[in-house]
Amino acid sequence: MQTTETGNLKSKALSGSIWSLVETFSTQIVQFVVGVILARLLGPKDYGLIALTGIFTAISAAITDAGFEKTLVQKKDLTSIQVTTIFYINVLLGLVITLMCIAIAPFVATFFNEPNLKLVLQVVSLGILITAFGQTQQALLIKELQLKKISYARIASSVVSAVVGLILAYKGYGVWALVFSGLTQQTVNVLFFWIQASWYPMLQFSFASVKSMIPYGLNILGSSIFFFLNQQFNNFVVGKYYTKAQLGLFNRGNKFPDLFVGVIQSVVMKMSLPLFAKLQDDPERLREVVKKTDKVIAFVSFPLLILLLVKAEDITIFLFTEKWRGSIIFLQLFCVVKLFEPFITVQRELLLSQGKAKLLLKIFVITSLIEMALIFAVIRFDIIYVVWASLASRIMQYLTYLITGSRRLKANWIDEIKWLQPYILVTALMSGIVILADYGLHWGNIHLPLFIQLGAELALGIGAYAWLSFMFKINEVSLVTAAWQMVAKKFKP
Repeated sequence: MQTTETGNLKSKALSGSIWSLVETFSTQIVQFVVGVILARLLGPKDYGLIALTGIFTAISAAITDAGFEKTLVQKKDLTSIQVTTIFYINVLLGLVITLMCIAIAPFVATFFNEPNLKLVLQVVSLGILITAFGQTQQALLIKELQLKKISYARIASSVVSAVVGLILAYKGYGVWALVFSGLTQQTVNVLFFWIQASWYPMLQFSFASVKSMIPYGLNILGSSIFFFLNQQFNNFVVGKYYTKAQLGLFNRGNKFPDLFVGVIQSVVMKMSLPLFAKLQDDPERLREVVKKTDKVIAFVSFPLLILLLVKAEDITIFLFTEKWRGSIIFLQLFCVVKLFEPFITVQRELLLSQGKAKLLLKIFVITSLIEMALIFAVIRFDIIYVVWASLASRIMQYLTYLITGSRRLKANWIDEIKWLQPYILVTALMSGIVILADYGLHWGNIHLPLFIQLGAELALGIGAYAWLSFMFKINEVSLVTAAWQMVAKKFKP
């Protein structure tokens, strides 16, 4: 009986992971296409205003959840009254935080010297309350490994919100296209959660029933708030010291690298990280899994981000037009910053699998405070130094996590860096080939339409990388191909 239940659990987990991958690819593709079109229709200032509202809504969403989502997932035995009480607490917090954001909106607009920010923040804040109505249902779906239903909700909400955003942008509504697109996505998400959930709230409430969950939830809440504070700090200081148009350019430069790394992390982590916990008592096998994970990440992320860096100008002008030229330098620098993100995530998850949550939190708090201090120190000189400060912080974080994690693997952290050498070499050679090809066209005074030149050079880069990987006997090609075939087989008619 136990064996059957375990088998069912594994089957659910595998199915859920594949659906999560499908969701990630689908939503990212929609966001990419819609993002390109919206960027052509809207201006940098519109994106700057939305970035400022994100400072408050992201932190507010964490407070509304109060750490109960992870508590619901983690706790084995839940009573109906406990779940119902948590639902009402989430909604109550959502209402309070929404009203607070509406109340402070005039002061926020004054602080950032942007009158239009008042109404935008007030309307965007409604999304906090809307999301609160679906947090409990989402947590229960995750707990039951009903990730397929969550994927349906997120894919549908991405498509519907995209349509709303495009229509409003085309009709000239400016920043409100982004505002109502976001609200639509949140509303559709919640509607799907309610339709697909097997639980609905009752008219009962007992604070005493959830009192024992509060300490665990507060730890999660504290970590979440600090994470979002750190994540939004750049927007806060850039929005304060520079124009909203500059903030929009700054954020646009981060979009593509963030999108690529998000997809890579989602795919690789869902396939590899569950093994970390299972192998936590076997350092040798765990080391091999971490090594393989790092290599796959390097094989995929290095060429994508460096190719994006090398062709940043052509990609920006082709997709977003000349009005976004100011974002090119940010795009190039963020490509380098994001190179470290997936490897930092691997090391964080490694520490979590070893039960070192407190150590992880200490490292995160200390490195984040150092990053904030660096950014605050350089922000007055030039906006570009904010990205340089982030890069310095990422390198510091990576080395800190790497040295700490290597002790758990009983490995030399320098050897772990050496794992990446072949991919650094092949990527450098690939970028050199693309740069030489571009230089050859200019030297030969050959003028091609931008989309033909860009397409040809990207194809050259990908082809060169594949050939060089074969020549240097890098075997991650077969591993990535096998993973793709596994996903495709799952959905083969």
